[in-house]
Amino acid sequence: MSAAGGGPAGADVSASKTIALGVIGGLVGIYLAPFLGPVVGALTASLGAVAAIIWGADAIRRVASYGLGTGVPSIGYMSLAIGVIGSLAGIAGVALFGSSLALAGPVLGFVIAMIVGAIVALVARKIVKMKIPVLVPCTTEIAGASALSVIGFSVAIAGSLSMAAIQTSVVSTGFIALLFILNTMAVQHPFNACLGPNEKQTRTLKLAAATGFISMAVVGLIALLASGNAWVAIVPIIGTLAWLVSVKAFIGASTEDAASVAWSGMPKEEEL
Repeated sequence: MSAAGGGPAGADVSASKTIALGVIGGLVGIYLAPFLGPVVGALTASLGAVAAIIWGADAIRRVASYGLGTGVPSIGYMSLAIGVIGSLAGIAGVALFGSSLALAGPVLGFVIAMIVGAIVALVARKIVKMKIPVLVPCTTEIAGASALSVIGFSVAIAGSLSMAAIQTSVVSTGFIALLFILNTMAVQHPFNACLGPNEKQTRTLKLAAATGFISMAVVGLIALLASGNAWVAIVPIIGTLAWLVSVKAFIGASTEDAASVAWSGMPKEEEL
């Protein structure tokens, strides 16, 4: 069945594959960062965040396909709020037990976000009576993907997994608010832009890659300013190049799937 038509959307890429991309890609990218230095580490953490964004966009597609798409912004902002709270709670939580446990922070934040996401979805399903069969698993996924994307970009900016570094570089500076908005738009925009009777998963995911990479470019600029290391410029450069490739692929898929491509612009002068 086509998306935004009251039922599950057809998929060329299985949910298990996008989940694997988000969880494994996100965590590997984040955990490699402290061991690869400020430049390559910022790059891997950002790529991990992009992987999580693609996963989150696919989960939104699956849950929002049961309606007209009007709930996409709501579930996006709600899940990112859960992701921000969960990620910071996890990283701050391990800090209470000493810096030696800093490596457990991202996993704990990821788990906390998914637990809170599941609880919120259960309330919506059982108490509010939202009749969406996949609401609980998809909301749990989106919350987890949101946490990983926030953690990945936070680590890229701070250059560390520690709460002290993230507090100084991301929270106190106010960049955490930017990450909330940036990641929300990156996760929710793909399906929101593509929904309709002709929506296709592959086209939506190509747009998800584009929104993820343009977010990476923005975060790379912030990381460059925060670190003062000129070599960190590789992050926004790669993010921009990857965005150009992915957005070109999205436009190509849109043109291929369209019934026709109409000319637009200023009216042409007609010959008399």
